[in-house]
Amino acid sequence: MSKVKVLPHDKTVEVRDGVLFLAAVRVAKAVLASKCGGRGACGTCKLQVQPAGVLDPPTLLEQRMLSERQLKEGFRLGCQAKVKGDAVVTLPEDPLRRVIRMQLEAARSQSEQDPSS
Repeated sequence: MSKVKVLPHDKTVEVRDGVLFLAAVRVAKAVLASKCGGRGACGTCKLQVQPAGVLDPPTLLEQRMLSERQLKEGFRLGCQAKVKGDAVVTLPEDPLRRVIRMQLEAARSQSEQDPSS
């Protein structure tokens, strides 16, 4: 059994080696999109795995869907990469939530600079 910590949710689950990271994330009750049903065709289940050295080499599908830079930074497709030891996975921020967060931070920063409002 291996421990997989899922960030930013800060949840840790124990799963068997050989389980897909997509399944491990779901066991942690975190959301990771997978529009193609786990066939490696859409790239929406991209996540970052640390340490990257505990994984098998990227599949051909991952090599097509991810840039060399992303692969070097530990990005993998959750529907292709399998758990092979303790790891920490970081899920990408949902684009809509990112926009909302940035707008809220900008508004908060502006109100701190202008205390009269």
